Amino acid sequence: MRLSQRQIDLFNAIMIHKSMTAAAAVLGTSQPTISREIREMERRIGFDLFLRFGKRLTPTNQAVLLHETVRRSFIGLDEISRAASAIRSHNAANFRIASIPAHAESVIPRVIQRFLHARPAVLFSIHSHEEPSLRHEMTTQAFDLSLTESQFEREGATTETIHVGDMVCVLPLEHPLAGKTMLTPSDFEGQPFIYFGQNDPYRHKLDEIFSAAGVTRDYAAETTTAASVCAMVAAGVGVSVINPLTAASQAPRNVAFRRLSVSVPYLLSIWRPAHSTRTARADKFVATLREVVAEMSETLQLALEPQAPHGVQANRNS
Repeated sequence: MRLSQRQIDLFNAIMIHKSMTAAAAVLGTSQPTISREIREMERRIGFDLFLRFGKRLTPTNQAVLLHETVRRSFIGLDEISRAASAIRSHNAANFRIASIPAHAESVIPRVIQRFLHARPAVLFSIHSHEEPSLRHEMTTQAFDLSLTESQFEREGATTETIHVGDMVCVLPLEHPLAGKTMLTPSDFEGQPFIYFGQNDPYRHKLDEIFSAAGVTRDYAAETTTAASVCAMVAAGVGVSVINPLTAASQAPRNVAFRRLSVSVPYLLSIWRPAHSTRTARADKFVATLREVVAEMSETLQLALEPQAPHGVQANRNS
């Protein structure tokens, strides 16, 4: 069983425009022709794609599932078209970066802004995934750089790390603990806590710290990105501990950041293909990345000091 490209195009048009008449108008053909082609397509695949009620069409569950695959194939074709357009305009310097969301939402936008100021012709393509998915992406696709939290073996790649700083506590602005400069694990006893996902490496490190201190945190919520942690903290859902890059990108906003008495170093791992034609551009990007990380670290240090009201001394007990 093999479907023709025309049948796939017709099916996609019907799913998008919700009727054969509209699909026929878009594709410049007739409704009877589309109806005939779709019935032939159903015969080949062995199941109905649409329930027919007069002129009304309702996609079957099988059609919805099939269209998910068809839609992805059209997205791939769109990417090819965009690449061809870039090549035609002599602007094909596409620089592909794979990254976890924490970096894609914090440091990468600032690096790109600075990079493009000096090299405006570069086209950046950012692919953001949680780290387990990102590892797979790194092995199946060609990226010029990959930014992760963890170090792991990857064939045909070189790696380096940037020590960003320590993980920091994040609290609602009016939280009682926000009056302290530094928080200890015991300060979190009984506090509603926003956890990272089960696969997050820093969740495991924090769990070990609180467990060793005999501290029980109340479960408030669980999420996969530091940005969403900050959003929930700002909404008063609970407190948490996040990476310093996200903290720096959020500060100063509607949450408070404080030091944790136990050092939890946060590393940014950079993966590069061992053999690449874009080594010079990657070198420049990494150099810019290091500059921006250093600046964000300085910004965070200012945000880690509690801003007490005038005439009120902040509690500096740890």
